[in-house]
Amino acid sequence: MTEKQTPEVPQKLLDSFQETTQLIAENIVAAQERNMKFVQSTFTSAVEVLRSNLDATRALMQDLEQQTQKQQEAFQKLTPGGTESPWMETYMAFLRAPLTSYQQTLDAAEKATRLGLETFDKAVEEFGKVSQQFSQEGSKRASKKITP
Repeated sequence: MTEKQTPEVPQKLLDSFQETTQLIAENIVAAQERNMKFVQSTFTSAVEVLRSNLDATRALMQDLEQQTQKQQEAFQKLTPGGTESPWMETYMAFLRAPLTSYQQTLDAAEKATRLGLETFDKAVEEFGKVSQQFSQEGSKRASKKITP
């Protein structure tokens, strides 16, 4: 009777190890998927905030441009010679300088945001591939039967 139980014990032990390994692999894959979803949602939220800020900044730029136009029209009425005056050209350059600088900064921020989005998309894609490979390898290893 002892001889019959002896081969069963190692097999049961191996089966137990195999099941444990399978559970560990499944939990690791599930944790990776949760982490990926968390990173994606965090980044998506950040991108939405950046886009919202860009939209608000564009609206502000349009308002400032309209105000500058109104100032220019009012100043033209007050200045003899209209816009052809050298003094008027200097004043207009003075009014446009901050707006031009701000627009350049806004354009650079928008470009950086786009590049960041592209980089993140590539990283997410690579992470997904690696996670999938890890999951497949873990499943293969866990499903292999170890023979005594």
